Amino acid sequence: MNRSREFAGSRTILFFKHILRKVFLEDWVLKLTALLITFALWYGVSVSMKKGTATMAAQLSFRVSDDTALVSAGVQDVTIRVAGNDQTIDQLFANDLRVTADLTQVPTGESKLQLTPQSVSTNLPTGVKLEDIQPSRIAVRLEPVEEKDVPVEAAMVGQPALGFEVYSTTVVPAKIHVRGPESFMLSLESIPTGPVDLSDAKSDIAARQVPISLNNPKVAVFNTVVDVNVVIGEKRVERSFALSSGTKHIAAVLFGPRSTLSKLKPTDIKVDVIKTDSGDEQARLTLPDNSIEIRSVKIVH
Repeated sequence: MNRSREFAGSRTILFFKHILRKVFLEDWVLKLTALLITFALWYGVSVSMKKGTATMAAQLSFRVSDDTALVSAGVQDVTIRVAGNDQTIDQLFANDLRVTADLTQVPTGESKLQLTPQSVSTNLPTGVKLEDIQPSRIAVRLEPVEEKDVPVEAAMVGQPALGFEVYSTTVVPAKIHVRGPESFMLSLESIPTGPVDLSDAKSDIAARQVPISLNNPKVAVFNTVVDVNVVIGEKRVERSFALSSGTKHIAAVLFGPRSTLSKLKPTDIKVDVIKTDSGDEQARLTLPDNSIEIRSVKIVH
């Protein structure tokens, strides 16, 4: 009987040894690898789920209604405190963080704006929460938006060649539509173009697609380029002429290109003396060249 019990006990011990050998010794490399992978997964999950906080800088932007414009704000950057898992927060320092305040319901004029985590929106990733923002109050000024057509002036640089000058300048379109804050629009009488170079020019200049020069980010320009046409000719001078019509003597001052006026003779100018509706006599000149202007004309006796 005792020998039977000893045999049964031996078989039990052998069975457990076999089980232990199966568990720990057979395929031990594969099992160790699985254990290491399991540990790594556990560690990675535990680290990624670790919570923390951080304080960092963010750019402050604003959302306004279509008929208003933000002309001034107390700050452009704010300091925020965020909470979330550490790994995601660490990645935020390499990003451009933005905090947007909604001004669509704020009236025009000066206002004090309250900044809270509930009143602003951010580009924070999922899992990171905005807890605080500083400063918590800022001054803003909103103005109504106005639109109008504003004349365009050509900005010319340099001088034409010696003996030449600018006769006229034309901008196409002559006016452009502009939209911006009320205070700026009230003072806006004209808009310059980019530079049009006239250096040593002896003939007309046709500058195409010249950009508008308006450096105000709060103003919208509906035409960003124009064409500029510059008429250039020989330098003009004045010259006096003594003319006659019958018994009448007329003194005239003409203005035109130097070479044209130097060749002009009194006999080339047709003179008529007419009576006005009031009964006064008046001299009328007909010139042979349309490049010549009449500066003054009068009957002397």
